[in-house]
Amino acid sequence: MRRFSVACLLVLVLAASGLGQELMDGVEQIREVLKEKSPSAESVDQAEARFQELLKAHPEAEELQVLRPQLFRLLAGKAKWEAAAGHAVANHAAVLQKYRDGKAEGTELMQATMMASSGLQQARNAAKNRELLEASVEAMGQRVAANETPADSLMLGQLRNNLGQILFFGGEQDRGRQLIDQELTEAKARLEAQPEVVERVLRAVGAEEMSLSLLGNTDPEGATQRRARQREFVQQQVQKHPGNAQLISLFLSQESRAIREKAQSDPDGAEQMIAAFGEQLEQLKGQEGAAMAALNNASRGMNSLKQMVAAEKKRARLIGQPAIPLEAAAWSNGEAVTAEKLSGKVVLLDFWAVWCGPCIATFPHLREWHEKFGPQGLEIIGVTRYYQYGWNGDTNRPERVADISEEDERRAQEQFAGHHKLKHPFAIVAKESDFQEQYGVTGIPQAVLIDRKGVVRMIRVGSGEKNAQDLEGMIESLLKE
Repeated sequence: MRRFSVACLLVLVLAASGLGQELMDGVEQIREVLKEKSPSAESVDQAEARFQELLKAHPEAEELQVLRPQLFRLLAGKAKWEAAAGHAVANHAAVLQKYRDGKAEGTELMQATMMASSGLQQARNAAKNRELLEASVEAMGQRVAANETPADSLMLGQLRNNLGQILFFGGEQDRGRQLIDQELTEAKARLEAQPEVVERVLRAVGAEEMSLSLLGNTDPEGATQRRARQREFVQQQVQKHPGNAQLISLFLSQESRAIREKAQSDPDGAEQMIAAFGEQLEQLKGQEGAAMAALNNASRGMNSLKQMVAAEKKRARLIGQPAIPLEAAAWSNGEAVTAEKLSGKVVLLDFWAVWCGPCIATFPHLREWHEKFGPQGLEIIGVTRYYQYGWNGDTNRPERVADISEEDERRAQEQFAGHHKLKHPFAIVAKESDFQEQYGVTGIPQAVLIDRKGVVRMIRVGSGEKNAQDLEGMIESLLKE
């Protein structure tokens, strides 16, 4: 009997040893793919399949769990967002449990949450994303309530803002606004109690920025006034905390936005703002403890601002001039539009691309204007190029396709248009054409409004609500002329 027991034990040990070797070999295979600089799609698929096989046999193996963040990045690099999100969500669940048990820091939970949230957004799983953020906000809120530190408080504010934004734009506007209002009130109270603590400053600025992004949709004038106060506040705070890279990044972002907004109506004034911005940066560099890397990065960013202002000057010179004749190598999503058809019409040229997120953000306005103003004489024409993008019917998204034919790419554009319910035609400009350059296109979306006499009357760059309001107002005016 004893011999039998020893024999059984030996068999179990050998089996366990075999399983352990299988796990180690499989993990090593996956790591080899992770080490590659540019792994093929086939290699990525094989690594993911191997991981799932091992996970089925070893569901509790820590050796597999630690691979999840790397697999997320690997799969995300191939736009395999559902599989990538699966790894990020599982990683978040593990980190969240450790955080609740007091075995993980707030930064770990923050990183895991942001990774999972970005993956879920790309996978278009809004419900899971909301659920995940709510769990993180609840857990971090409990720790902050029990033992609050400025660093944890700042991270809690960032998570609340992300959740509030998702709720607001996900159909729960009242709940989203309530959460963001709560965060703004709490952030201001913390700042008032400790005005010299930089984390308090960052939290208050972040809360105000999120509140403004929502207020801007309902009260643009009020938002403009608050943005001016916010900009002045950040300018003051960056002088007090020249060593904080995050605050300098906010400073750069706000100054860049102000310069871009100014450039649309007053390019010369924007040039003066750039000069003043440069002086501020040099002054900050001279202060003790300055975050030189962040400041040097901001200085390099000024070159793009100068180029943008130069482009705005070029666009400003087009206003009041005859429109540049439309050059189209091909058309999709409709018949070719001739000069005769455009005669006597108000024309909106929309420069865009299938891969451009801000372009997609303008589509609701384009659909509305097509229906509302089309019968009154508005002609919308999308202007784009061949970018070697096809259409994935399973994910309902454009995807890069090497060596795609022009005919297939036009067909993909039409599938894209059908998905987004766009009814206006697309003019496809030849690669060698300088048509876009003549209109000063340096960023998309760019909209050009041309009156019934063929004269350029307005140009706007970007997808902001203010631009949409400007364009709609001008469309209405031009249709009455």
